[in-house]
Amino acid sequence: MDGKSKEIYSELSAFLDSIDEERRNKIPQDLRELINSKKDDNYTPKYPKGTPLEKLKMKKETKDMINLLNFNYWCENEKQRKELMEQIANGKKNEGAKVNAFDKLKNIFKKKS
Repeated sequence: MDGKSKEIYSELSAFLDSIDEERRNKIPQDLRELINSKKDDNYTPKYPKGTPLEKLKMKKETKDMINLLNFNYWCENEKQRKELMEQIANGKKNEGAKVNAFDKLKNIFKKKS
């Protein structure tokens, strides 16, 4: 695994450490362990609790992964999922992106039945 990927996992792990326990516990334990096993132990970002995601200094890919976690584990119903998809789509249009990164990555974090 390359250094950038390890940094993304480090940022994701640090983000999960910064959120409340109830939300963190909605992520399956095996997925949290996978994230922690792939992180770069020499890169340890810190994120203040309660800081909006868009204000956190992290890689775009990390934010995409957080959106996937949101979609798969924190959205409580289809309406919330649809609203999140619309927000992501609108954000990508505003950035001029031709390919929606969410669509490319959404199968990485599938809920286990």
